[in-house]
Amino acid sequence: MSVDWGFTIRKFIVYGALFALFAIAILFMAAMGVQPWLIALVSGGFLFVQYFFSDKLVLWSTGAQIVNESEAPRLHMMIESLCTRMNIPKPRIAIVSNDMPNAFATGRSPKKSVVAVTTGILNRLNERELEAVLAHELSHVKHRDMFVVTFASFIVSVLSWVVYLALSMVIRGDDRDNFAATMAAWMVSMVFSNTIGLIIINTVSRYREYGADEGAAYATGSPDGLISALKKISGARYSGDDARGLESAKALCISSTSGSALLELFSTHPPMEKRIARLEQIRTKMRGY
Repeated sequence: MSVDWGFTIRKFIVYGALFALFAIAILFMAAMGVQPWLIALVSGGFLFVQYFFSDKLVLWSTGAQIVNESEAPRLHMMIESLCTRMNIPKPRIAIVSNDMPNAFATGRSPKKSVVAVTTGILNRLNERELEAVLAHELSHVKHRDMFVVTFASFIVSVLSWVVYLALSMVIRGDDRDNFAATMAAWMVSMVFSNTIGLIIINTVSRYREYGADEGAAYATGSPDGLISALKKISGARYSGDDARGLESAKALCISSTSGSALLELFSTHPPMEKRIARLEQIRTKMRGY
């Protein structure tokens, strides 16, 4: 498997920027006179919830149900085979009763992971395509990509709190009981988390998708299955209610839950045509011509 150094370097720049932002947020709070114990409490609290409970919240909010081998023998067999090839522990497997063709992986580590697929994707893909989608999700598991999005969300939460803290101090001044100023600071922090914050999280999410696509291509021995699956997924029809049912897992899903974004910066996924073009380039490299 050849290494795409351009992509790898860009990925590490994005991830490095996350750590830098976190460090700046902590230093800013310290400079504003926030007590160290409060910084540790708020930062640690955000990280604790994100790390230990994000997967449970995703499964609960999407209605995903864990299934055993007798309930889904086909899924278990395919995932066991892929896990052997990819040298990772077998995750728990879940099915979401949702007609939108999609899949996602969640969990804080390979040993604590879950791979979920919708009934919509099970009904639409053939064996080769489904295997490619599962390989994509297992690639996320292998490279601990789920935690990267969790960490990005954590950093955005901390930064939003920093924005609120700074603005409330500046606007209120000596008037600690100024309710209007407090609400204004809170609203600005919410705008921040839904603009700059979304750009940060979604940029990380897009890099994850490219990396998992490549991982799936090499795990299955060919990008063709995933190319075909992505084409079927992008051309599928489903209700708006089904798309909204997966909204809480949108950064984790193999396909965007909200259609094409006006600006790629605000999209959780790269455009489907770019993903397919990249997979076609990988196919050329694998074939040697």
